[in-house]
Amino acid sequence: MLDPIPSRLLKDLLPDLIDPLLNIINSSLSLGYVPKTFKLAAIKPLIKKPQLDPNELTNYRPISNLPFLWKILEKVVSSQLSSFLQKYDICEDFQSGFRPYHSTETALIRVTNDLLLSSDRGCISLLVLLDLSAAFDTVDHNILLNRLENYVGISGSALAWFKSYLSDRHQFVALNEEVSYRSQVQYGVPQGSVLGPLLFTLYMLPLGDIIRKYGVSFHCYADDTQLYISSRHGEAYQFEKLMDCVVELKNWMTSNFLLLNSEKNRGVNYWA
Repeated sequence: MLDPIPSRLLKDLLPDLIDPLLNIINSSLSLGYVPKTFKLAAIKPLIKKPQLDPNELTNYRPISNLPFLWKILEKVVSSQLSSFLQKYDICEDFQSGFRPYHSTETALIRVTNDLLLSSDRGCISLLVLLDLSAAFDTVDHNILLNRLENYVGISGSALAWFKSYLSDRHQFVALNEEVSYRSQVQYGVPQGSVLGPLLFTLYMLPLGDIIRKYGVSFHCYADDTQLYISSRHGEAYQFEKLMDCVVELKNWMTSNFLLLNSEKNRGVNYWA
């Protein structure tokens, strides 16, 4: 709905449009500026699962539909940012979301392997599964920019570009050919954007440092975190470290405007 022409027509005309498109993208990157028209999103609520009650608003996921030219620009920035993160080994080792050669499968294999090895040593393992509520929607822009500057090392025109990307964003809801009024987006990264998931994983970077302090093993996939620790019989104090870790994680998430989903968090699973 936000595209000036159908994307199919754009592809047909691409040989003639490639130079002006390239000029727009390069100008945005060199100036550290994102045009305002690129920062308008049409929100389309999609039901999370077919069997859920469509009359319950919490069963919908808000997906941001953005202009195709903005998606191209995001793709360019995402590619450069991913290369930078990989070159300087900035990504969290145990975050499998939105990274090449990492997937739900590799995350599952790693956690399962660790638990089975502990079982072979005669240990009991305690596993805690953490889930966040509307994680992408509660990201604080100032905190995210601080992460990009001080954790990732982005500066200059690149940092200015991300500041422009996050500021002065607007959105409206589109449903059954009806649209709402436009509202300003003061928090969150667009769900449905190319950069949103990658920026969220950078927002969560301090999480690994907190968990390692307690000697707890963990693995993340996007906003889902699995914490686990193993102990021999009679060493219950090991499990206390996990509980202390969960308490500090909850406090950290609160200070970073993230909310644990108590309905989905699972208490304990024992492997013997």
